Amino acid sequence: MNIRRTIAHLSHYRASQSAEAPSARLLTDDGVATISWGETFRRASELAMGLYALGARKGERIAIISDTRYEWTLCDSAVLSFGGVVVGIYPTSTADQMAYILRHSECRFAFLEDQKQFQKLSSVELPAMEQMIIFDSDGLPEDGWISLDSLAGKGRELLAQQPGLPDELRDAVVAEDIASLVYTSGTTGPPKGVVLRHRNLYDIAQDIKEFLPLAPPDTGTAFLPMAHILQRVNGYVSSSAGISGCFITDLTRLVEGFKRSNPTVISGVPRVFEKMHAAIFAGIEQAAPRRKKLLKKALALGVERSRCIQQSRPVPLMLRLQTRLYDKLVYSKIRAGLFGDQIRYMTSGAAPLGMAQLEFFHAIGIPIYEGYGLTETSSPITLNGPSAFKFGTVGRPFPGSQVKIAEDGEILLKGPGVFSEYYKDPEATIAAFTEDGWFKSGDIGQIDDDGFLTITDRKKNLIITAGGKNVAPAILENLIMSDPYIGQVMAYGDRRRYVTALIILDEEAIMQWAKDRGKEGLSYQALTQDEEVQLMVAAAVDKGNQQLARFEQIKYFRIVPEELTVSSGMLTPTYKLKRGAVIDKYAHLIEEMYDN
Repeated sequence: MNIRRTIAHLSHYRASQSAEAPSARLLTDDGVATISWGETFRRASELAMGLYALGARKGERIAIISDTRYEWTLCDSAVLSFGGVVVGIYPTSTADQMAYILRHSECRFAFLEDQKQFQKLSSVELPAMEQMIIFDSDGLPEDGWISLDSLAGKGRELLAQQPGLPDELRDAVVAEDIASLVYTSGTTGPPKGVVLRHRNLYDIAQDIKEFLPLAPPDTGTAFLPMAHILQRVNGYVSSSAGISGCFITDLTRLVEGFKRSNPTVISGVPRVFEKMHAAIFAGIEQAAPRRKKLLKKALALGVERSRCIQQSRPVPLMLRLQTRLYDKLVYSKIRAGLFGDQIRYMTSGAAPLGMAQLEFFHAIGIPIYEGYGLTETSSPITLNGPSAFKFGTVGRPFPGSQVKIAEDGEILLKGPGVFSEYYKDPEATIAAFTEDGWFKSGDIGQIDDDGFLTITDRKKNLIITAGGKNVAPAILENLIMSDPYIGQVMAYGDRRRYVTALIILDEEAIMQWAKDRGKEGLSYQALTQDEEVQLMVAAAVDKGNQQLARFEQIKYFRIVPEELTVSSGMLTPTYKLKRGAVIDKYAHLIEEMYDN
């Protein structure tokens, strides 16, 4: 693909090469509606010219505040096509959080999804804001905004007068131009704006496409937050590879969305796969005795085969024959029930996935390839893949990227995806790099003899007990989360005599467990205090402790009386625990475990 290294030129190239091929698929009441690359490019061009007619120019910071949907990608493509800078903001953010980002980035224009987001911005002072463009206008006042259709109409008028303007503006965009400001979560202070350039996003998209590899007739899905760099890059990978993606907008019906869209590849985060794993095992437990025995045997043999492959050992003939039979009887039906009948593999990032989940999905014929990256690296910089993988690691660096371990164990990174600076924050930029130019990830890890990287934990999360022992909480947490009834775990113990844990149950799995045992009348909160549940969790903790050194073992635990959510402020948009927020809210439970 011999084109200039910008997302603007990538979008134009894909439309010119694959005008009639499917770009996006939308779930409708009647089935799946398909939109071509040519149509997507036409719509984005109209929006781009509409922005230009309003006064937006190259370098203009333009916000997009919306859940994941097709219009998000249209606006993203529109802004990038003339050299604008996309500022994605999570729709779950508060009005004050949005206002900080909009003021810091000096956005004059913002795309908003609906009345809810419009009301948020209307409640704060935004002196620089000139125009809000709305996707869904139901319930809005008559003024203070324009619709997406109105913006496109302005674009068509300008295109009729200057048909060559889009090409002229696109050709002025170069690889070093800023494509996006991606603001970090700000869990330890105000969010920082990560400056990502066109070359960062273009090069990473190329790396992923070639590494996996991806090409038609592959199809994917889009359901992760588009303000997160992982989902954004997935879209650029689709453009690079010429494959379509289906937008799944209702996360409460994610499995239904997968089955209807029938993807060949899925990019997700651990919590999605953990909940599926828990639901499957809850279903097995309530199966009739003979079927339950069949399912457990099939999965045990599948895991045995998986371990042979992981260890590069030949799969014995009898095991091959047995798993081939079980693929017809069991594995294929589980795959089809979760994802449709075309799924080849899945990728996972943002946090570690437990070995129980990795081996389960591999056993049923769907390998999950874990990768590693940060906003500052334009998403993945290492990845497992079909050609080489090791479960429990995050793979090897992409060609052209480098990883090394500092003396204190911190992971240091270089590569085409690594950012250049934090917006308007030279001090933070200097602090983020070593003197010789390596980005300091803030993560602790190890590289094995084959070059595979393992993440131990976040550097700031390391627990140093009162006895001076270093404990990596992620290791403890993942051991316990292998239990299908446990959704999340937060180990605690910095400067304390011993390690404790807050445990969050998987709501769907535990409610099914309760139903199977005649306890369906109990609420989730009541179940967290149920004696049988407490004993079950204690057994899971004891099982995990057996694999740990004495100083690492969890001495006491408490079950949190609610499932944590993004809307409650306890989880990030990619479902990682906000440790500080959890500690603040449940400080009383933590202190109980040390009051003896």
